[in-house]
Amino acid sequence: MADRPRNDDWWLASDGKWYPPELHPAAEHPSGGVSPTGDQTAISAGLTNAVSILVGVASALLVMAAFFGFRFADELRELGDTATDLTRDPTASEFAYAGWFLLAGVMLAIAAVTTVVWVFTTSRAGDQRGATGRTWRGGWTVGSWVIPIANLVLPKLVFNELEKIFQVPYRGLPIEEEWRGYDRTALADLWWALWVAGSVVSLGGVFLSPGDADSGETLASGVTLTAFTMLLTAASGVFFILVVRRIRVFSTR
Repeated sequence: MADRPRNDDWWLASDGKWYPPELHPAAEHPSGGVSPTGDQTAISAGLTNAVSILVGVASALLVMAAFFGFRFADELRELGDTATDLTRDPTASEFAYAGWFLLAGVMLAIAAVTTVVWVFTTSRAGDQRGATGRTWRGGWTVGSWVIPIANLVLPKLVFNELEKIFQVPYRGLPIEEEWRGYDRTALADLWWALWVAGSVVSLGGVFLSPGDADSGETLASGVTLTAFTMLLTAASGVFFILVVRRIRVFSTR
């Protein structure tokens, strides 16, 4: 782009800048297509709804599991030293806790896969908008979630870029590095803070696992920490839904 036309075929855009003919919204690409339109670079509504529903259901299941987890922890404290006796009959709360926990785990796995697909396709849409100078794109949209320890930071960096990119109104012209002038949202910061908090608290539940427990009180503490982790994860899920839907709304402008 330039402040003045450099050739007769340059055209004036609504931002007051002159652009070469190949950057015109109606210009044909080598593949025979045309420059992406706002609809083509918008995030899939269907995929966004799928992520929202799956994460919402998983969060609800986690709340149910946490409820019975707290009840089970109270029962373990009442059982005392006999709580670790493998011959004792499981309680109703223990069955319910395990059942809801299993359902939540399955739903979380499905939601996680769908979320990775959403992030990958959303990142591709950002590329279609002509966003340049990006760091967290391509393989990072998938790999950031599976690298131990680093996955407490990298996915948030991916989302920081996506939030900024889709806040830039798309008018058929490459947004280049204009996205750098936008800020990430506090809503996304809250989602990630709750997610990381849940991950950290979960470590306490691992250290107080049933195999290491020497009393009902110790085992109950582990179950309580695990239940509290579920509540934090469920809360982060609610805010995550708001974040992805907000980015989707940004993409339609």
